[in-house]
Amino acid sequence: MSKRIPRSKFHNPSILFSLILMLAMTSTNAQTIDYDLNQATRTVKEVGSGLERLRPGDVASYNRLSAKLNKAAKHLESTQSKSHADYTTTVKRWGELQAQMAAIAQQWNAAAAQQQSEAQAAAAQAAAQQQAEAEAAAAAQAAAAQQRTQSQTPAPQPQQAAVQPQVEPVNLDPIMDKYQRQNLPKLSDTATPDEARNWATHMKGLQTTTLQADLATIESALNSGAASQSDADRVSRWISDMFQDNISRTINEKIQVNKGTISSMIYSADLINAVADGDLNGAYRFAGDEKFENNATRLDNAVRAGAVADVLDEIFGGSDNARGEQIRKIKTARARLDELLPAAKQQAERFANAPKAGNAANKDFLAPVAQKFWLNGDVMAESDKEGGIWMSGDNVGDITNNGEIWVQANERGSLEPNGEVWFGGNQVGSLEDNGEIWRNGNQVGLIDKQGKVWINGSADGEIEPFQGEWKRAAILYYFSDYFR
Repeated sequence: MSKRIPRSKFHNPSILFSLILMLAMTSTNAQTIDYDLNQATRTVKEVGSGLERLRPGDVASYNRLSAKLNKAAKHLESTQSKSHADYTTTVKRWGELQAQMAAIAQQWNAAAAQQQSEAQAAAAQAAAQQQAEAEAAAAAQAAAAQQRTQSQTPAPQPQQAAVQPQVEPVNLDPIMDKYQRQNLPKLSDTATPDEARNWATHMKGLQTTTLQADLATIESALNSGAASQSDADRVSRWISDMFQDNISRTINEKIQVNKGTISSMIYSADLINAVADGDLNGAYRFAGDEKFENNATRLDNAVRAGAVADVLDEIFGGSDNARGEQIRKIKTARARLDELLPAAKQQAERFANAPKAGNAANKDFLAPVAQKFWLNGDVMAESDKEGGIWMSGDNVGDITNNGEIWVQANERGSLEPNGEVWFGGNQVGSLEDNGEIWRNGNQVGLIDKQGKVWINGSADGEIEPFQGEWKRAAILYYFSDYFR
């Protein structure tokens, strides 16, 4: 059940609309747009775009948009361009957005209040049912005591009474326990196909044969009087309904883990398979020094994941037509990696015997600044001071302070001090000193001096804090597909 959202979590824009209108009436007749009106117009547009993408219950994003709306109000208050037509339009739009956000907060709070009311009603109903069951049990005990008293009176013609067997009550909770998430069998992300088969067989049983056997046990306990109707209904409902959702989600998670392990290696496999005979640099890039062991381990793991995925499909009835070709590529790359090893060692020896340069080839030129990269009102990526790149809470790569670009523990490319962007041994674009971003011969965007990110002529993103450092953000905005 969703938690109630307190009103205090919402930040209401604080600038009074009437004050803005009063300032508008006393403004000068200037016709140009100054910095404040320009910033207010842009910020109001960003808030509008953010509200269109706002997910129900996303209080953090709501509060960020509310802060931006306050920021826009301050710019509207400070602008000297109140006679400009855009000022009136922006003030009107600001008021509309303020009303829209107030309505959203009211709607969310109403929904949370309704959920809380429903939960309280359900709890009251359960308490009433427990009370009724307790009263029924007490009445049954009283009736039994009365019957025992009456049996002590001598009958006119005494007869031997038949002894009725006493039925021991059955505790059904242990049946329910084995279906709960914390008690389900575990499957390691590096499991072998045999381990996966044992796990999948057990999980499939909890959906079919084991489930049917346990339901039959519950029915038998109910019919014999060893279990009450309410207890039997409770356990049956949980193991055949609620806990089945947990089991299905757990199975799907493991299926997706193995699919992800396979798909994440296709890019590297293609690059390894493309290394030509005699290409010493290419051989060293994938099989030189520690790179050989790392890539061999990852390729072997992807082949293992393919075998596990086949087992899961067999038992749970899934299929993936693309997997056969994917595994073929990965196996070919694994064999090719062994073939590249002699050439990689030869190149490593050449590097070791080459004259050493006086200075490092790449000096640190990216500032060690932790930043958040906003896009359409949401954080699309973050970087830490060491250059780690994070998306949706996962570390997807690194852009080190000397410009090296790493993905999945492999050096995939670089950002050079002159602004050139390299991936997979090819220059794919450049970052110009004036903030222009070029990719494949076309300008695809711009990052201005205030840290605003322009895409298709619109300021849809922002770097925070800016501090003059923008190149990591440019890589993430315009080359982010290389990190996926």
